[in-house]
Amino acid sequence: MKTTNTMFLAIARARKDAKALSHALGCETLSLGGIRSEGDIDPEIFEKIGDRIPVFFSGREDEKIGEAFLEEALRVTPLARHVKVRKKAVRNARMEELRESFELEKAKLRLYFDFDSVFLFSRKNGLGIELNPDYDAYFILSEKFAENMNEVFGIDVRSGNLIVRKLMNEEWIYSPELKAVVSKKIGEKCRTLRETNARAVEVDLKRMAKRNENVLRALERVSISFLRSNASGRVAVPFSGGKDSLASLLLAKKAFGDVSAIYVRTNYELPFTEDYVEDVCEKLGVELIRAEVEFDISVGMPTVEDRWCTREKMEALSRAARNFDCLVAGDRDAESRVRRERPEIVWRVSKELFPLKYWSGCHVQLYSILEGVDLHPLYYEGFYRLGCSICPSMSEWERILLGRVLTV
Repeated sequence: MKTTNTMFLAIARARKDAKALSHALGCETLSLGGIRSEGDIDPEIFEKIGDRIPVFFSGREDEKIGEAFLEEALRVTPLARHVKVRKKAVRNARMEELRESFELEKAKLRLYFDFDSVFLFSRKNGLGIELNPDYDAYFILSEKFAENMNEVFGIDVRSGNLIVRKLMNEEWIYSPELKAVVSKKIGEKCRTLRETNARAVEVDLKRMAKRNENVLRALERVSISFLRSNASGRVAVPFSGGKDSLASLLLAKKAFGDVSAIYVRTNYELPFTEDYVEDVCEKLGVELIRAEVEFDISVGMPTVEDRWCTREKMEALSRAARNFDCLVAGDRDAESRVRRERPEIVWRVSKELFPLKYWSGCHVQLYSILEGVDLHPLYYEGFYRLGCSICPSMSEWERILLGRVLTV
């Protein structure tokens, strides 16, 4: 299988185990040379990890070696992981079991938290969150966001509370205990599915970003190393004004210094987007390239089944990116199953790299705070994602927020 997951490094005790991982996972692998005890681990192996996320896979017979490796690897990076398969050796496990274990370990990077006055990224599931590779997490970013949640859903939540976004736009809100479960399902009314008696606690977002800086900087190093290893020539970032494209722009700017931003402007932009894109590019000293698209809705509105709007935007992006060798895009695994199954590097408009692939919405939000760059104003109202005002994926929740902004 072709190596694609270059931000991860899968490690096993023996060469046959590493070979099994290579076939199952498609990422770069490393063996410890068949050592027999934890005392035989060569310290130089940790230098080979570099700026990658190491995941040690062990069977029952080498579990202690895996635990010892993890203990040392955590001195190198807080992102290190250890997967224990049910078989005696990794090579005996089914390929599907190895793949599923790998996907769950990636999900733990996004969904495992502890709480100590702020939410902390953790290797333990301190909040008891259900684990699923297709779940995402993000924070309530402002008092206004919390007020909107209170008014629409009738629940008492606060700024800095954690939202775990499950399938079909079902959201579980932690404050830090589970406070409420709400539904923002597309095509349906907003509903409160459950509310608890837990006390709502406000959480300081800037303090949370600082407390989690070691994890955020580790992710930054992995992403920047990935970009520098795989990009060449002229680099551009498709910059929609969304949080993920902002983080991609920040990373690309740090990785290469000289990058450009491509903004595909439609005639149905959300409020504040054009000014926000211009302001960020000016602040970062990034060249802004504009591409214009005129949506003709007389032919019919875009739908989930026929996203002709996306096709037209991609065509405009392709024309604007003609003179660039690489695009750095903000696709993340947690956004959809389609994006999760997409490799780290694809060829569409041009060579596209996804340095945020394993980040959560929480990582992206706190990274922007750490970097001192505000997000698009609509995120502070309560938007999870941004698109156009005629987007078929817009829920009633987002339409309510948009209506409030437009009437101010």
